This record gives sequence, structure tokens and C-alpha cells, in this order.
Amino acid sequence: MSNILSLSVGVAGCGTMGLPMLEVLLKNNINAYGYDIKHEKFFPTVKNNFIKSKKEFFAKSDIIFSIVRDINQTLELCEGQDGLFKTNTPKILVICSTLSPAFLKEFFNKKPPNIKMIEAPMSGAPMKAKDATLTFMVGSSSNDFEKILPILNILGEKIHHIGDFGSGMSIKVLNNFVASCSVLAVRHVLSEAKNLNISSEQLLNILNCSSGKNWFSDNLNKIDWAKESYNNDNTIAILEKDVKSFIDGLENTQSKISDDMINFQKALLRGLKNIPKYPNED
Repeated sequence: MSNILSLSVGVAGCGTMGLPMLEVLLKNNINAYGYDIKHEKFFPTVKNNFIKSKKEFFAKSDIIFSIVRDINQTLELCEGQDGLFKTNTPKILVICSTLSPAFLKEFFNKKPPNIKMIEAPMSGAPMKAKDATLTFMVGSSSNDFEKILPILNILGEKIHHIGDFGSGMSIKVLNNFVASCSVLAVRHVLSEAKNLNISSEQLLNILNCSSGKNWFSDNLNKIDWAKESYNNDNTIAILEKDVKSFIDGLENTQSKISDDMINFQKALLRGLKNIPKYPNED
């Protein structure tokens, strides 16, 4: 697998992140295919490059980017009917979904010998996927990182090799815990600003030139999910999943977390589930 760009790339999970990533690969003349549990009619932009059969998708793909939602979908993709782990030919599996580091360690140990597994969780939201400026946090051997780097350079702008397998996901869940805090904090103060006779515009203008500035506040008008309320199937629920992945990842470590910090984690989860409505929704 020396010339990585000549190989076929499969994108499993053509959602808000996976679909624009597939489109970027195709625009760069990469032989790429998409697969999703949704019907092909939802993916007209990739036409014949969408494969509805999981078995055929894996047969055509040398490298598979897994961008499915969670652990259950990851297990179904790899261990379910016609799953990746049932193939016999060499494959590279790149895990981009945000998953529990504890789960990922077990998952790595279950992979068959013909599957090379790399983790490359990403950050940047759909807007960064569309313009190919994602940030990737890669956990793999140095050799595997060098192999996959040309493809990651097509999809992203900042590619970080964190260390061995497991390190990429560990840093991703730490990052996403902070990001989830900032999302909830910004939405909370936006919902309360009117009670202090401050408009949303005034608040955001000051936040973004002061100490309260953060990624969410600075990009709020560019983030397509920024004004969502909690729903089991939307991005706010994904943030909840990511926080749980962080908490799960700390299990069986040497963490000596205080009761106050445990309460903080629980409060963050409750807050995301009951995130205040964006002011314009009232």
C-alpha cells in the first residue's frame, strides 16, 4: 500500500460530516465511495459513488473512514452482517467517530489481522468538512501515520500525530468536554441576556472581543446546529455522547476525581439535555 492516493477510499456514514468529506475526496480525483444506512436518494451529489450494499462497499474500498454516530453503529459496521471484520483482504480502517477511549482499546484488540486500524477523530464541524480545513488528531504508529497523511491532507488543514493508538481519541474527548461546556455556557447566557436588558447581538459582540471568546461563540453564525434544542438524533445529543465518552474513558484509570467534579460532569449532561432555547425561538 505504498501509493496511498491510488487506493479506493470508502466513507462509511454519509451524514453532516461524512458526506462533505466524500465530496472533497471526489473533487480531488480520489477513487472514493460512500455507504450509509439511509437510502441512496438522500445522497444525490455523489450519484454512482454511493453504494447501498455494505458487502459491495467493503469489497470496493481499500481504506475505510468510519464516520458513523456512535459505538453501536461502529459495532454494526464492523461486526454486524457483512461487516468489515468478516472480510479476508487487507484493509485500513480509520476511526473518525468520537468514541470512548476505553471502548476503542477493546475494539482494537478484537480486530482481525488483515485489518489495520488507525484513529483520526476530527474537529471543525460541517463547515470545516466542506472546505477541507478539518483538524485531525491521529493515534497510530509513525509508519501508519505517514501512510495515511496524504489523504488526511486532502481533507484537513491541521493534522496532528498525537502518539500511539488510543492517544488520538483520548485527546479528542478531552477537547470535546471543553467544547461542550462552552456550547452550554454560551447558550445559557444568551437565554438570560434579555433579563439584564442586553441583546444577543451585544453579548456576542463583547464575548468575541473579550475573555469570554470561544470557538462556539466566535463561529455561532456559521455552525449549522448552533441554535438547535436537544433531540436524540441531532448534534446536541452528539455532544452529550461525547461527554459520556470522556467520562467512560476515565473508568479504570488512575483518575481520583472529586465528588464536586463528578457533580459538574452530571450537571453538564443534564444541561445539554435541557439546553436553553436560542432567543430567536421564543
